Amino acid sequence: MIIDSFHPDSKELIDPRKAVPEKTIEAAKKYRIRSFILVFSYKLVEELTKQGVLEILDVEVSFGSSAMKNPVYRIKGTDTGVLLTGVGATMASAMVEELFAAFGCRNFIVFGSCGALVEIPEGKLIVPTEAYRDEGISYHYAEAADYIKVKNAGKLMEIFDELGVEYITGKTWTTDAFYRETEEDRDRRALEGCICVEMECSALQAVCDFRGLELYQFFYAADSLNDKWARRILGNLEMDARMAYFVLAEKIAERI
Repeated sequence: MIIDSFHPDSKELIDPRKAVPEKTIEAAKKYRIRSFILVFSYKLVEELTKQGVLEILDVEVSFGSSAMKNPVYRIKGTDTGVLLTGVGATMASAMVEELFAAFGCRNFIVFGSCGALVEIPEGKLIVPTEAYRDEGISYHYAEAADYIKVKNAGKLMEIFDELGVEYITGKTWTTDAFYRETEEDRDRRALEGCICVEMECSALQAVCDFRGLELYQFFYAADSLNDKWARRILGNLEMDARMAYFVLAEKIAERI
């Protein structure tokens, strides 16, 4: 059973430090990246590149899968890297593993959209405090449990308070089954205190806990599943808002 998948003393068959090509690791050393911001919006990366905020790193330093290769960027004049990752626990978790293997960086800031399970205005910032583990990754990195605590939620709240940023807090529901978020599951999770649903948080937290890394994740409310599904700003967020969330992630990187 999946709840029996965690064997902390058993060595993994594929070590990410060996899976990442040696030339990539050597190329990454010169950049001295301390933190990475993971984003899910190609529109945002295109705009940041167009505005000259990001610079692309050597072609040897690129990550992805047989489906696609994503270049690695750096915010000009900083030690903060940026990567456009695929949506979902599997891809995002693999990217954290490979970035850590290549660059040795231990801080990961992740932000993106989520679905509101309760009444939350579109665009509202959310700091998750716990994540319901409805995905397959985390059970290989942490003891079985329904929820995993989001370790740095308190620290992220302190940063937001310092910056005067408004936000709400609550549990999140992480699921692989984007098209099988059922009414019954929504109601159960809401009764347990989940205020939103997304596809990466519990997995990323488990990976970071296991590897001794630091995760700082926040969401913005996009679509709504509170009653009947409403798209709202899902996939249609204004670029100014996307940029504002990125600037916030950059400020987090500066403070950790």
